[in-house]
Amino acid sequence: MAQVFASEIDADSCSVACIHPGTIRPLLGRSLGVDGARAVGDLFATLADPSRARIVHLLAISGDELCVCDMALVTGMSVSALSHQLRHLRERGAVERRKDGRIAYYRLVDDHLRGLVLGAAEHVAEGR
Repeated sequence: MAQVFASEIDADSCSVACIHPGTIRPLLGRSLGVDGARAVGDLFATLADPSRARIVHLLAISGDELCVCDMALVTGMSVSALSHQLRHLRERGAVERRKDGRIAYYRLVDDHLRGLVLGAAEHVAEGR
């Protein structure tokens, strides 16, 4: 399993003794390690595409699964273009698919992603 959190201080980061050990002691083992940072960066890279950001936001505000046809109608994207982006999101673990006959339904994988996207949209709406 990949190491998600860093467990020690980088020896190359500072040539003087730590001035605030009480501040950093609780952070040890909780900050992102290399593998965790890579995974977070990959998630943000996946969401960096405006079409994918719109799709994920739509799923976040719906609070439920949506079929491809309905998402295409709301976003104004073609079913083909939407399906391509949904496949990309599914391959990267952002959405899950459920098929019912010929209809495909998608939903976000968890509430963490929902909170992230809704928080980002709120941040942007506030002009920050």
